[in-house]
Amino acid sequence: MEDGFNTVSIIGVGLIGGSLALALKGRNLVNKIIGFGRNKERLKRACELGIIDSYTDSLKEVCEAELIVIATPLGVFEEITSEMAPYLKKGTVVTDVGSVKEAVVNKLEKIMPQGVYFVGTHPIAGSDRAGFEHAREDLFEGSRVIITPTENTNKSAVEKIAKLWTKTGASVEFMSPAEHDRIYALVSHLPHLVSFCLVNTVSEMDKNFIKYSGSGFKDTTRIARSSSEVWADIFMMNEKNILHCLEIFLKKIDEIKKMLSEREIEKIKKFIEEANQLRQKID
Repeated sequence: MEDGFNTVSIIGVGLIGGSLALALKGRNLVNKIIGFGRNKERLKRACELGIIDSYTDSLKEVCEAELIVIATPLGVFEEITSEMAPYLKKGTVVTDVGSVKEAVVNKLEKIMPQGVYFVGTHPIAGSDRAGFEHAREDLFEGSRVIITPTENTNKSAVEKIAKLWTKTGASVEFMSPAEHDRIYALVSHLPHLVSFCLVNTVSEMDKNFIKYSGSGFKDTTRIARSSSEVWADIFMMNEKNILHCLEIFLKKIDEIKKMLSEREIEKIKKFIEEANQLRQKID
């Protein structure tokens, strides 16, 4: 395969898909970007804003590109890929930006026609804001992108995808799909779930209390504004890992609950200090 891509199709021109389009265009990494989505008016607007160069509602036209990026909610990956399969050309690279990898990679690798290559990726960048209106050319600068090849993944395709992400300013790392899902269940999926639960706790006690929220509550629950469509899919597709993380989290809740009920202030201080020390490592 030649180095680089001439035309890229992005299926799902939202925050991540739109930001990738801007990054590729802004760095002159591709010549043309085609957008695909459910809403023609939205795609037209993205085109007017210069995020994409053209748009279509035809998956056959999507497959004219050498690189196809799936940036929709996880729940429709398999359906979209199955519909595309008859039109995919040999040498085409298909990738995704989903935050669950094992289920996605296992399913999509099986759908790829002979000579078409799937490479799973997950950019660790984003926002609680959805939509291309919030897309940024620099969204991936300094961020981490996880690539999850398997023994079936074409090495040349992996190299091209890794090089492309690196040119957007991201730092690329490789790991297995299973290891990815185990890690991100803990450091991404669980925090979102806890954030949703925290806001719903306020709702159950008294919704009016929300107006008294300070910066601590706002910082802790910022991600509770995230898309229900996106996150319901993530929770379901990484269910086992998330449930395991929840077991450990609930154990920690029980520990602090016991300390409070027994008024063990020194143990509470130690509990807080341990969290404080580890948290400082990511500042």
